[in-house]
Amino acid sequence: MVFGNENKVEFDAQTGPTEPTADLHQNPQKYSFVHNFKVHYKRGALQALASKLDVSITSSSPQLPSMQEVTEEFHRRMASSLPLSNTRVRYGNASYHITNVEYKESIAMFLPQTYQQTSSQITGTSFALACLNRRGLLI
Repeated sequence: MVFGNENKVEFDAQTGPTEPTADLHQNPQKYSFVHNFKVHYKRGALQALASKLDVSITSSSPQLPSMQEVTEEFHRRMASSLPLSNTRVRYGNASYHITNVEYKESIAMFLPQTYQQTSSQITGTSFALACLNRRGLLI
């Protein structure tokens, strides 16, 4: 699937529906939504400046995901970036705390016409995998 600029709409999900985004809220099944956040975190109390990590949540709704969903995705990314050897070093690196979660923007991507009927049943990443599997590709 290829999405061009004409099929991508950036919007502020905090404000709710506006005239340019009315279709997103009335017909969400026609779109795939990506909500972008910046998570600020510190690895220890002595770290002066917080580190930052961009987190994107894919959903089938124009509504913002809960902060719990954002922090869970952040924790998954942090856990997947840890080295798999030397247990003491691994758990030492896993020590961090979130100082702030900042909402950046949301993007709605228009789904191709052929996949609109199945998109209401399949959402997010599984939708992309289902499209690839229909073409006979294995991941």
